[in-house]
Amino acid sequence: DAMTDGTKGMATAAWSDAYRAWLSYVLLGALLAICGLAAVLAPAISTFAASTVFGVCLAAAGLFCVVQALLVKERDWFNWRLLIGAIAVLGGIVIIFSPIKGAAAITLIIALSVGGLGLTQAGFALRLRPARGWHWLMLASIASIAIAVALVARFPFKLTESPGAMAGISLIFGGLAYVMVGLGRREHLPVDMP
Repeated sequence: DAMTDGTKGMATAAWSDAYRAWLSYVLLGALLAICGLAAVLAPAISTFAASTVFGVCLAAAGLFCVVQALLVKERDWFNWRLLIGAIAVLGGIVIIFSPIKGAAAITLIIALSVGGLGLTQAGFALRLRPARGWHWLMLASIASIAIAVALVARFPFKLTESPGAMAGISLIFGGLAYVMVGLGRREHLPVDMP
């Protein structure tokens, strides 16, 4: 009888961990998409204001990634999620407090941050493969890298354009990818809690 209770307790804990994992991916994705949307919708008063908003959104998104990685300690993917979060936080802080002022310099810093985010997302997607939803994360990484290349190719930007808004699209794609990964993980949950 004690063994049955112990087994049931372990099954309940495992179910609870799995439930928390899929839910954390969906919430992380929603928060990333909201940060991306905020960056896209930021008023383009000037390149500096829009890039500051993007820097704050990128740093917040990175912080969400780090917290999610620490809450859901899956060994296989922990390091990749922590790396993605750290790059986003670092990129956001550099954009916010950039010692180099000027639209051109800020555009290049945003391009480097988004490109780095895209490369780490690609690594994470390959690490997730063949888990359901990995291809969404790969699509988000391709979008981030393409946006970084477009930022450099269109360099320098006019004051009426907003590189922060372009880069916000990268966060939206990343957010949608995390939601899809989370929904894919939900399908593996037992129907009833033990």
